[in-house]
Amino acid sequence: MTRIDTTATDSSGQSMQDGQPSSPTNPTTSTNPTTSDQVSSQSRPGTSAGRRRKVPNSVTPNACINCKKARAKCDGIKPACRRCVQRHVRDSCHYEIHAKTAKEQMIREIQRLQRKNEYLEEEKDSLGEKNSWIEKILHSLKDGQDIEIIDRLKRGESPQAIAEWLGRLSIRSDKQALSPRTEHQVSQAIQQYHRIMIENQDPRYWTNVSTEAKLIEHLIKLYFTWIHPVHMLFDQEHFMSSFKDGSYVYCSSALVNIICAMSCHLLHDTRDDDEQTKSGIESLRTQFINESKCLMEHADPGRMTSIQTYAIMFLVELGSGHGLIASSHLRWAQESLIAKQTSEQSSEAEEVAAWGILTLHTSSAWSGLTFQKPCAPVSTHANPFANIAIDQIEGRWHMYQEPSDSNLELGYQNTDDRKSFAILTACEHAKLYRIVHECILVYCGSRGKVSANSVLDLYHRYIVWKDALSPDLRSVEDQPLPHILFLHIQYHVAIIQLLQPLLHLDDLYQESHEQLVWAVVNHAKIGVELLTQYKSMYTNFYLSPLQLFCLVHLCDAVVRYDGHGDTTPRTVEFCLTSLEEGKVGYPVAGPLQQMFRLSLIEYDIPVPDELERMIGVSAHIGSEELLGACTRPTYRQPIAQILPNMKADLGHDFINRWQRIAGGRSPEVSHGEGSRSKLHGRGKRVEIGSLLNK
Repeated sequence: MTRIDTTATDSSGQSMQDGQPSSPTNPTTSTNPTTSDQVSSQSRPGTSAGRRRKVPNSVTPNACINCKKARAKCDGIKPACRRCVQRHVRDSCHYEIHAKTAKEQMIREIQRLQRKNEYLEEEKDSLGEKNSWIEKILHSLKDGQDIEIIDRLKRGESPQAIAEWLGRLSIRSDKQALSPRTEHQVSQAIQQYHRIMIENQDPRYWTNVSTEAKLIEHLIKLYFTWIHPVHMLFDQEHFMSSFKDGSYVYCSSALVNIICAMSCHLLHDTRDDDEQTKSGIESLRTQFINESKCLMEHADPGRMTSIQTYAIMFLVELGSGHGLIASSHLRWAQESLIAKQTSEQSSEAEEVAAWGILTLHTSSAWSGLTFQKPCAPVSTHANPFANIAIDQIEGRWHMYQEPSDSNLELGYQNTDDRKSFAILTACEHAKLYRIVHECILVYCGSRGKVSANSVLDLYHRYIVWKDALSPDLRSVEDQPLPHILFLHIQYHVAIIQLLQPLLHLDDLYQESHEQLVWAVVNHAKIGVELLTQYKSMYTNFYLSPLQLFCLVHLCDAVVRYDGHGDTTPRTVEFCLTSLEEGKVGYPVAGPLQQMFRLSLIEYDIPVPDELERMIGVSAHIGSEELLGACTRPTYRQPIAQILPNMKADLGHDFINRWQRIAGGRSPEVSHGEGSRSKLHGRGKRVEIGSLLNK
């Protein structure tokens, strides 16, 4: 009888002992073919009747060595597959790397190493350049050179920016920073260096553009000689005190830089026609401007020194021929002054600044730049400089042009050393422009329709202002100071701007028209004579850019309303040659030259060939450049905008009102200031002469 293995199996016929299929103990002794076949069938793997091998859930194409030898399925788990773990041969479970996989891994590793090598090379170069840069800073600090580095580090400029400024190659990464130890050393050096500069009253403390202390001192003195008495935007005594002490109450680095930029307009001279020198001066001015603008990006716009910086920046940009940019700076200064809430300076110093900015904004608006209604940072009915003891603080003035001239601070007595009357001039300047401000409001329609009474009242106020001038300012004889001359020049321009719109009224009586023409031309000729006097005494290289606008207004009035007069050819030549000289320091003179030339063409007044050749490239300046330089294509009043604001009966009422002002008299023109020039071809009696001769 055949003995069959009776080991317990599950319902599928698989052995429950070791998970392997069982076999008969002695299959060769079987005599029952059916049973033998059945047993044989169960013993073959893969048959449904026999017991099956357990297949892993996941199979890898790269089996371990043990599974390969056994030709078994391998799950590829590392460090040992499940089959080797179950057979307790974990230690001998190893995998061979597939050739294709090994190649891909090798390529990736090579690429990774190449990238790492490139990164390390870059780091090596950067670290080397960084170390060289740090050594450069420390060496410069020890030697007292390259002062500019100090302020740039204080402002937090990146190493890359400083390296570019030093003329070195750019550092590749802008994220590098000094080590804490180096930062501490630099900080200590900065503090010590600043203490030394303040103790020595070194002007280089305030600017990074130049390391030449004498140059900075020269520029400051030029400003206080030629610009400050004309446009008094801060108190000189307080400024110089802060400038020497390193105080930021009345002084700032941005303010000093823009003052130096303004004085760069005055560095030119006819004795130096070298183009390289002129280019160097222009580059120096640009550096001072850019330095000031860079500092203003981090400054408090509400501080008085910031407001003063923007006001002077207006003059710098205007003189450079950037009128559009200039007007925005002045508007910002005025709006910041109006919005100012706190006072960090004395009331006297802030009063000087407020009136200076009002005067500057009004004069620029009415000098042909914008002809727009200005806002007043202070009441136009207030008394200018009411809290300032003018007689007690007047300093000295002498004609400073070169470093070889006597020192301003020493007060050395010489033929040019005189009492400056700068504060008094600034006060009268503010009073004059209170009237100009009212004139603007009248012609802009803010006071209603323009009437004959309003115009003649303003004219009367101008005359009263002139009569009220102190004896020190009233006379323009015997070498008057430049700012006093400029005060009188602006007075005559203001009169012309007041009366000129009336000449375009259709219903103006012929007699009134002749009287107005006579008045306008005579005021213009007196103004031109004052400009001629200024040129002979001080040249056209030391003036304010607004004086160039006064020049074209006065000369335009002469040639426009007295085109056939004897003085017209001389006036044309004087205007064009003066602007040609002005171009040396103020590029805006070029566009003004072209504007005046176009006006001459409109008035049918020929320009001599020698003057056309002298003008040169200015004759080809286009309208876009004129707009950029002066905000308008012409310097002339916008008469077409003013006329609609006038009353319809203004022309009729003018002569009646004028007779009442003149007291009903018809005096002859006296031989005073008003009789210096006569309207060509006319010897008429004019009632307006009684006021003009004041």
